[in-house]
Amino acid sequence: MKKGVSFTAVKLLLILFLFLITINFISAVEITLSKDSYQPEETLQAQITGNFISLDDENVFIYREGKAHPEPVIKDLTKQNNIYYFYAVLPKQPGNYSLKIQDTNYLERGELKSEIIEKQIKLDFKNVSDLSFNPGFFTSNEDLLVKVKSLYGNTLLTARFEATRETKNLSLIEQKEETLKFKLPELPSQLSKITINSYEIPVFLIKKIAVNETIKIEFIPYKLDGIVITKKDYFFKVVLKNSGNNLTNIKLYSNLKTLIAPEKIAFLESNKTILINITLSILEINQTKLLGQITAETDNNLFYLPISFNITKNETEVKIAPAEQLSCSQIGKTCNEKEFCDGESVESLEGACCIGQCLEEKRSSVSKIIGIILLIILVLIIIYLIIKIRQRKKLKSPEEILREKSGRFKQRFQWGEKDEVSGRLDKV
Repeated sequence: MKKGVSFTAVKLLLILFLFLITINFISAVEITLSKDSYQPEETLQAQITGNFISLDDENVFIYREGKAHPEPVIKDLTKQNNIYYFYAVLPKQPGNYSLKIQDTNYLERGELKSEIIEKQIKLDFKNVSDLSFNPGFFTSNEDLLVKVKSLYGNTLLTARFEATRETKNLSLIEQKEETLKFKLPELPSQLSKITINSYEIPVFLIKKIAVNETIKIEFIPYKLDGIVITKKDYFFKVVLKNSGNNLTNIKLYSNLKTLIAPEKIAFLESNKTILINITLSILEINQTKLLGQITAETDNNLFYLPISFNITKNETEVKIAPAEQLSCSQIGKTCNEKEFCDGESVESLEGACCIGQCLEEKRSSVSKIIGIILLIILVLIIIYLIIKIRQRKKLKSPEEILREKSGRFKQRFQWGEKDEVSGRLDKV
């Protein structure tokens, strides 16, 4: 019994040790593939999560044996609700490949990283009717067209658009490409999908609006969460970023007890940001979780900042998830030494970041005039003092003193008939 217990304890300790080691290797960026294995020419779909400074399809590559694949690869990338969706039609040759993200920056625990992120992919021919389709997702505001073909053998295809329940049935001939068409519905913005046999193509429904009327608002951070106690107020600084065209009359409100400043934004220029101060009052509630949201509304478009807090009675357990520091280029601008921030400053990876305009420090004309007048007065005072000092230092010579006294003496002894001498003779 003792040996069995001891062996079990050792196994448990070993498992725990391996688990702790594994935790250290968890990346700040995760790539989730739609399948474990693929055939050549099959469509790869992936979801990428991570706090990237910037990421587009030019940063995602298909590699084979350490080299970027020479064939043109059909691929695309989109960011929806802080998740990147990627797809690529894979090369024709079987072998060991990898999906690589490179030449971009991302944040990991507040530190800026630029390491290559890699996911291994193996391509093998299979006697299975896998499909190649293009595109691998939709963000279009027009009717949906899907090009599809069977990679092995003839097969029956059933395609269904979830949003409208429109269904297509098609008989596919091996390697012959066909096109499916689905009508885009007049529905609010939402996530839907087209199901083709066992494949799912995400469809991000957007309103049918002109490109120059695109409206897009981002909250930074994109959520508020943590552990709180009731009967207390919590303060948050949130950056509101306009990632679309110029916006007017933005209203901010919440379904929770909050104080938001400002509540209204008259105008927010494209690619500009503004700092929002949010005070959240946690009322006494019986639930163990507080859920809600901050809403930004403009031109009948709604954008949300999710709020999710666990409620505790023990104040020592209170923990507000710290917002990851972003690069200043994401939220504002860095002012140089000759500029000042006409707005509020927040911390970023580069230091103080201005949420507003960086303006040049210019002294007013009145200040310049006053300064010049004071300088002139100071110069005149100095000149006056110098003259006075020189006058005091200019002493008379002995000859001049003797000549002056002699003149006075002669003057005293020259009198007329009516003149009378008075005073002491020894006083000249």
